[in-house]
Amino acid sequence: MADTIKKIGLHGSYFGRNFGDTLILHIIKNWIEEYSKDTKINLPRVKSKKEAQEILNAENLNVNIAELDGMIFGPGGYFGEQPGSFLRRLKWSIRNYNRHIRWNNKLFRSNVPYIIVGVGVGPLSFRFIRKGVVKLFKNADFVSVRDKYSKQYLIEWGIDPEKITIVPDVALTLQPENRTQNKIAKIALHYPNDNLVNSGKLNEFVQFIRTIQDSNEIYLLEDSEGQYLNNNKNNIKNILGDHGIVLPLIQYEGPKKLIKNLQNVDGIITTKLHVGIVGYSLGKKVLSIPNHTKTVRFYEQINREKFCIPLKKIDTGMLVDKFEQLNSMDSNNILFDDALKNKKIVFQFLGTI
Repeated sequence: MADTIKKIGLHGSYFGRNFGDTLILHIIKNWIEEYSKDTKINLPRVKSKKEAQEILNAENLNVNIAELDGMIFGPGGYFGEQPGSFLRRLKWSIRNYNRHIRWNNKLFRSNVPYIIVGVGVGPLSFRFIRKGVVKLFKNADFVSVRDKYSKQYLIEWGIDPEKITIVPDVALTLQPENRTQNKIAKIALHYPNDNLVNSGKLNEFVQFIRTIQDSNEIYLLEDSEGQYLNNNKNNIKNILGDHGIVLPLIQYEGPKKLIKNLQNVDGIITTKLHVGIVGYSLGKKVLSIPNHTKTVRFYEQINREKFCIPLKKIDTGMLVDKFEQLNSMDSNNILFDDALKNKKIVFQFLGTI
């Protein structure tokens, strides 16, 4: 039996216990195990034992890349840089080059077959990381990206369009549970960055929260450990506290617990991608105030662009209006079947090694 056990590497953005990145790798891990119990899954570059435990439900194996039977570059936005200044983008590019590209020659030299599944791609401002990404994608056995913009970037960089399949985010395969209806609507507010203060929109946003608080129970939601439990005067917990608004906190205790908490709310206000994707998958009304273009891409995919409003464009009346409009939106996940094709891709790859 030992000879039949396959060693599978699973790589992704597992460097900060970020909810979305941890969750989507955990989904791929489940699919690998569903295909065959005779597998040993390794996270070749993970540093955190706690994150490895959350992804694998087990300790990570110390397996040399050369010993792998196959590798899956799992979902995530790690092939597309953060927006911002030249220096911010440069720092991001150096960091992610070291995390995701620099060690790829070990993979190539060992002739380990690999696929890239459900990733977001671009933009990439700097040639040194773009060159490495192109080489990685050109040598992959199969490539799927999560939106049309990712495919377009790859085509512009010289990847054969026939090699690239568009398949929506794997988190869209999550499904809602039956639950008891809340007597008063529960809303999860997830605003982990501190850009409200300098945006000129702080008072507009605070008034929006005051307005919807009259008819909803609002909770602060974390998607990483201790997100609001600091003395930064610009985090949303302290901002609202300074305006006399004290909200109960849903603390982050890992992906499973966060999904369970999201199952029990009725609506979500978030700046980030995967809290919104999961909320949508679970049939919740989601209002997005995006920090990143990848978030805008998603709301275009589900035909809900009007509920994804850049911070610079918000005002209290608009936010209240959009929030109320969500009540009349269909809760069906229109991308569920397409997203499930990611599972088929993983199964097909595992069947070849």
